[in-house]
Amino acid sequence: MNSRKADIGTIALKCGVSRATVSRVFTGKAAVSEPLREKILRAARALNYSPQQTAVRETIALVVDSLESLGKGNGFQEILLAQLVAEITRSGFHLNIVEAEDTDRILDSYTKAAVILLNDVQYAKYRDSFRSLKMPLISVGNLLENCHGIFPDYHAETVSAVEHLIESGHRKITIVLDSFSNLAGKERLRGYRETMKRHGFPPLSPSVFRPREQSLIELLALMMKDGPTATVLCGESLPNEAVYAFQLLHLRIPDDLSVISFEKKDCSRWFCPPHTTIDQDVSEMASGAMSILRQVIDRCPGKLLQKLLPCRLVVRNSVRILEN
Repeated sequence: MNSRKADIGTIALKCGVSRATVSRVFTGKAAVSEPLREKILRAARALNYSPQQTAVRETIALVVDSLESLGKGNGFQEILLAQLVAEITRSGFHLNIVEAEDTDRILDSYTKAAVILLNDVQYAKYRDSFRSLKMPLISVGNLLENCHGIFPDYHAETVSAVEHLIESGHRKITIVLDSFSNLAGKERLRGYRETMKRHGFPPLSPSVFRPREQSLIELLALMMKDGPTATVLCGESLPNEAVYAFQLLHLRIPDDLSVISFEKKDCSRWFCPPHTTIDQDVSEMASGAMSILRQVIDRCPGKLLQKLLPCRLVVRNSVRILEN
């Protein structure tokens, strides 16, 4: 049995490529096609090869608002974080998770890029620290100043949801936001209001969930005083608690209230009834972020690379069709 430790030459021989091509995969210094990159990484894993010489140079900083909050929520940020960790690790990079307040401690010489998992309000608090970093900045989930990025079309999300409800005969439609201070909340509200006005229906007052001020059941009870026949729940953190609140309020979905919420993998389809949802496709967002990351590492293109992801409406059974 050959106990010789696998090296870069062994990987190259197994994959039928040059040593330089294998090196490019692990250093990110030049583009390699995705199928070939995956082939080389699979071979490296099979041979238990670890690029010790380049591990430090391949560090990616993943900037979050707070380490303490990780794992405590079930919202968009937490779901996206898990996908990003998987994508970055799978791509062969060393990962360093950093709190936003410690951004100025990132060592430029060791870190190839910073992937930022913050909303625009959180980012603004540490803008000067980010400006001081001499490396590509990639925002995931939000459009941020001076950052490459990939983010959902927040405006289109509520446009598609409200259009679906109007096509189903609803006229008194309201919206519940998990935040109004950030870009996502503002764009979702704008999409809701514009769509209602375009069809000639007056928008109802939006409900903004502020958990430190009131419970979600209290918020939904106040919302129902306006007499809506349908609502759009904006944010992955809302559906689970909302389903419970609807039961406590004796609201039958969709007989008493039609609901469109945000897709939660392996969850939304098991609600009773299964929810019609807005699907942001977090997996595509994370893989898209890695694609941008590979383009900008060590090349720093002159213009910002930004990609807007379309949303997808998943139609299930939580919307009642009304007769006009």
